[in-house]
Amino acid sequence: MENRHKQALLEEEEKKKEEAEEVKRVDQRTRKYLHEQLAEQAQLEMAQIAEQETARQLISEASQKLSLRQLQSVGNKKLTASTKQLADIKHGKEKWKRS
Repeated sequence: MENRHKQALLEEEEKKKEEAEEVKRVDQRTRKYLHEQLAEQAQLEMAQIAEQETARQLISEASQKLSLRQLQSVGNKKLTASTKQLADIKHGKEKWKRS
């Protein structure tokens, strides 16, 4: 009877040990999975930051080009106006010379 009791205790002890090892393995797998997920999220975050920087640069370039176009438009208007005024002045000058 005592042997059976010892055997039962040993089996119970072995079962607890196996359960503890299984809990440890599950914990390790869970930690590994979480670590991998965190690493993947960090990579995704870095990629998004790079995308944002690229978008900012494109917006900046577009703004500069728009500003240049606006300046060019204003310059063209001034050139057209001054060309017309110069033609008017020359026409007036010719009129005075004829008189």
